[in-house]
Amino acid sequence: MSTLLPFHSSILQQIHDPATSDLLLLARGLGMRRLICMLLKIYDSPQNLVLLVNAQDEHTAIGEELGILGCRNPGLRIIGYETPAKDR
Repeated sequence: MSTLLPFHSSILQQIHDPATSDLLLLARGLGMRRLICMLLKIYDSPQNLVLLVNAQDEHTAIGEELGILGCRNPGLRIIGYETPAKDR
């Protein structure tokens, strides 16, 4: 995975504050996957919950990039309408 562009770094610096909870909305393009992977790496801990909404098409590529970044078990799960309530 390539390094972050300056505007990617700026986005990460603005939203990453351990004292607060953040909501980040991103659209496709402009390196969305790169930003998501860096955020998931930052928050890679069992104590953190990160929800990726409407990312079904990207989950495989995101998992691969997280492996490249050193996240051994990223724990990505797809939860859809067919997922039983007890498994959510």
